Amino acid sequence: MTTVQQHETNFARPVAPHRGRIYLYTGLFTFAVFLLMTIGVQIDLIPPTFTTDVVVNLIFGVPVLLLPLVILWDAPGEKRTRLDRAAELTLFYLPYTAGSQIGYELMFLIGHPLGLWAPTTDPGWKWLWWQYGLADTRYVSGNPWIFALEIVGVLTGTTVFVMWTRLIRPQLATEARIRCLWVTFAGVAILMSSTAVYFISEVGAGFADIGQGAFGLGFKFIAENVPFIVLPPLVLYATYLQIDHLTRRAGPLDPPVA
Repeated sequence: MTTVQQHETNFARPVAPHRGRIYLYTGLFTFAVFLLMTIGVQIDLIPPTFTTDVVVNLIFGVPVLLLPLVILWDAPGEKRTRLDRAAELTLFYLPYTAGSQIGYELMFLIGHPLGLWAPTTDPGWKWLWWQYGLADTRYVSGNPWIFALEIVGVLTGTTVFVMWTRLIRPQLATEARIRCLWVTFAGVAILMSSTAVYFISEVGAGFADIGQGAFGLGFKFIAENVPFIVLPPLVLYATYLQIDHLTRRAGPLDPPVA
């Protein structure tokens, strides 16, 4: 049976206003909490205790963890096709994963040669990264696997973010969009492989590098990383759907003139 496309997908703007507002406000809220903690711990207004760690991670971690579910929320009367959802998932995930890769991995990568991640009880402005290093001590122990993953994460995260800035352009030509989607597909596949190495290597070590007990293992190491485990295969499929549709619509190239 042939599926009839009900309308032409807006590949650059597939997000309904209510979902766009949720994405924006969640991002602003997360940044505000991060800024509060950065300043608060730096000026000794907020103590870097385990209680603070748990409370703050739940405050900004849970909304970010649940944010991808917003994609499923249709507006009243909204009738989205599979292609519409595919375009939105791709445009949502690229800055979502790039923010994680660049925001976390880049600071660790810069901090290693500068000696920023030596053991301390007074992290100051480094609190956001320091507290994750308490749960996964590989980040603060000079682990060569993590160092390699940081390099791959930063370079690939930057690449997919650049692709996102192009894919959101309404005037982007079909051929250029297809090329960007192919780069996106490769980037997400690389990040998915890196995530697999990140987890499987620690499973092989018997979780010997995981600290903070059940909270460190259950929430930080597993729960906060669930979107980066579940979403990449879906994003790869969503990217494939767009490439397939746009390639068919573009049609074959004109034969060269003899």
